[in-house]
Amino acid sequence: MDELSGEKTAFRRFVERIVDVASEYPFVVLGLAIALIVGNGFIAKHLEIRSDFLDLLPKNSKGYQAFIHQQGRVGGGASLYVVVKSPVRAANERFIDDISAALAKEGDTKRACQAACAADATCKAACGRPMVAYVEGGTKDLRTFFQRNRWLYATLEDLEKADEELDHKIAKQSGLVDDLSDDAPAERGPAGSGTGSPPKADTTLADLEAKSDAAYKKYDDYPTGYFATEKGDEFAMRIVATTASLGDKLGDELFAFTEGEVARLKREDAARPASEQRYPKDIVVGVGGDIANAVAEKKSIVSEAAGAVLISFAAILLGIVFYFRRISALGVVFLPAFIGVSSAYAFATATFGYVNTAGAFLGAIILGNGINYPIVLYGRYLEFRARGMSAAEARRGAVWNAFRAELVGALVAGIAYGSLTVTSFRGFSQFGTIGFVGMLFVWLSIIPVVPALVVINERMGAFVKAKFGVDLADGLLSKVPGLGPQTHKVDADPAAEKHGLFVDSIANVTAKVPRLFVTLAALVVIGAGFVLPKYLKDPWEYDLSRLGSDAAQKKGGSSTWTDDANRIFGGRNNLPGVLVLADSVEQVPLVKKKILENDKKFDLPFIADVKTVADFLPGTPAVQKSKLEVIDRIRDRLTPKVLESLTPEDRDRAERLMPPEDLKPLNGADLPPLIRRRFEELNGSVGTVMYVSFSQHPRLRMGQDLIRIAETCDNLTLDDGTFVQTASTFTVRAELVKSMAHDGPIATFASFFAVLIVIAFSTGSFRGFSAVLAALLLGVVVTVAGAALVDMRLNFINFIALPITFGIGVEYPFNLFDRSRLLGGDITLAMKRSAGAVILCSFTTTVGYGSLIFSDQRALKSFGKLAMSGEIGCIIAALFFLPSLLRLWPQRKAEPVRAAD
Repeated sequence: MDELSGEKTAFRRFVERIVDVASEYPFVVLGLAIALIVGNGFIAKHLEIRSDFLDLLPKNSKGYQAFIHQQGRVGGGASLYVVVKSPVRAANERFIDDISAALAKEGDTKRACQAACAADATCKAACGRPMVAYVEGGTKDLRTFFQRNRWLYATLEDLEKADEELDHKIAKQSGLVDDLSDDAPAERGPAGSGTGSPPKADTTLADLEAKSDAAYKKYDDYPTGYFATEKGDEFAMRIVATTASLGDKLGDELFAFTEGEVARLKREDAARPASEQRYPKDIVVGVGGDIANAVAEKKSIVSEAAGAVLISFAAILLGIVFYFRRISALGVVFLPAFIGVSSAYAFATATFGYVNTAGAFLGAIILGNGINYPIVLYGRYLEFRARGMSAAEARRGAVWNAFRAELVGALVAGIAYGSLTVTSFRGFSQFGTIGFVGMLFVWLSIIPVVPALVVINERMGAFVKAKFGVDLADGLLSKVPGLGPQTHKVDADPAAEKHGLFVDSIANVTAKVPRLFVTLAALVVIGAGFVLPKYLKDPWEYDLSRLGSDAAQKKGGSSTWTDDANRIFGGRNNLPGVLVLADSVEQVPLVKKKILENDKKFDLPFIADVKTVADFLPGTPAVQKSKLEVIDRIRDRLTPKVLESLTPEDRDRAERLMPPEDLKPLNGADLPPLIRRRFEELNGSVGTVMYVSFSQHPRLRMGQDLIRIAETCDNLTLDDGTFVQTASTFTVRAELVKSMAHDGPIATFASFFAVLIVIAFSTGSFRGFSAVLAALLLGVVVTVAGAALVDMRLNFINFIALPITFGIGVEYPFNLFDRSRLLGGDITLAMKRSAGAVILCSFTTTVGYGSLIFSDQRALKSFGKLAMSGEIGCIIAALFFLPSLLRLWPQRKAEPVRAAD
């Protein structure tokens, strides 16, 4: 049957006119295409990649808004750790002192510069934004503070007891009372003389010193004033950043600056004479922490994204050469795909300014998906040329013959990506928007670009043949049997056509035993019914540790240094847990009470403690006042005359412990920076911050526990109805899981129903609609059942594979059905002529997804695996189930060949 029959409508004439113009001015089209790619590349070079979970969340979620609100009050808080290792304690201390000073200077210098600018915004911008909020190199200021205020940190009971004992001992020394504990009366001089037998060692002050030491040491258990191990062979320091984001530009700059300062100190020390060097040669310094982990993941993403594109390009290149059996086909099919990839990244740069983790790999995915359109179009052209059409007729015929399938393919691909944009979860919507733009530009470019490149190819071939006598279209590759279209003139009888052993075999076997393949499909669906219900009840991945970077976890990676730092920072001043923010100091006990009440609602409470600034003060103002009254009495008792009466040991202790004259009640603002900054807002107010810590059993990287923590501590409503907007980094992770579970099904169903509408209109018959839909659903069922069998849980990245599978996977059965429609229902001939192109399209798409399995990111690996399984399931269903079903469901009359418009 003539595939090009049908009325030449105005739209068809318009499309053919575009083909003719592109064929008449091919080098102009080529120049414009290259200019577009270069221009897109110039724009996209500024594209930033962010790996922060915060950039995935919907901006309208309560958790996101609370976190941003809190960040505006307390600032950043993301951290870097510097870990120093050597067997020489003194050298480790010197390095910590040197690097602390160098890093603190960065923030201090920029803040001083900005302060000098007053209200001049231009001047402040020139100063630059400080990267370092503050540096914690040790506990020296903590020790000084507690030494000075040690009397206040003794209990009131101990102070009163010490006061009574001192009063008694002074009276005894003066002879005013007898020492009833002695076996014999003491010899003493005249009353009040303080003379007699030598005084005994006094235990009162020694006991008080021991108790006051114990009282403040619960806040500082680093005896040397440095964060160090007991042996002194490992030291650590903490740099707190002005940013809270993990994966943003400022964090990257701080990480690079820190590593640069470490390298500078080691380099400058190595340049000194050996006798003057400050650090041993075997000193080892590493950088860890939140920011370092984010930088490591981003580096792996950037390098792997580029590698993924190269791997995809190379594999697709080989597939195309094998299919078309001519190297000249590469330029024809690749250029439109490059237009799509470059346009997608340029759009992302102009619209968002960055891409998230999944978006970094969109280049490989768009390349694999987008190249399908030029493959089908060029394959049709070569077929028509082989059947004797002139070049101009074949170009027009190929474009129009493939137009319907290409349009439907573009629509369903657009739906696949577009369905993600209807969600508020930015991890989905950004990916979908960028992917949609890339696929749109591929489709828009194929009509002018492919015909133009075909003309250029043939002109170059004619030139080479005339000049050198070599026929590029009839080289060695053209003799290799493959899947591709006929490239030489064939017999007019369609039954005599040969399209490769593999393609012909599929067409023939599905014609001979169609019931076998339909039965197998039914058995697969029945088998899936046993595994899917339980899996679909809760398919989500809650363990976020299974989604991170493999490289960061390896020995010597950033996570290794982070673990070392956390081990060293095991001290009591580390304050682990969730930061919660009240609106006022007076509100703090009410918020604390509500959090503990929320925790008790669960069967197994797991809040260990809620620390406030009051936990670091020596009591309430009233208690401190009472302590000061007792301390004043003790100070008055320790007169010079009394001190002279003490043993030398007790006299030294008394002088060392003498309460300062200016002792006063302490509040949060008086605490040393190491503690105060943890409870301080950007405006300087202290006391509204608190920390919720947990007992050992919560798995803080498990989504269920994160959600529970968020429900316990975030966005609280107090008993009087007051709403307190608060959140934490745990909130962000919990919101990630909740948003994924909410928006994932929305995107999937949106994709599915939109595909249903397109297929219903484009197939034009109930039989065609049902067959194409059945093949698609079979492929999806196989995909999800496979995930269930291997327990592949759905996460915020790999879930994207499901709506995309609906869109991309339906192209294959529709393409084969539409070709059979054009051939008057001849499914065997349609299979022979189009199955090869469909297989190649699936191959290129699978390669695009497959590049992700080489990713260091486990979430991306799972995306690649799930998407590949979707492709494989859909292509098998299209090749074996669809033609078998169509043969068992004969049409009552020949379906007419309709105009594509």
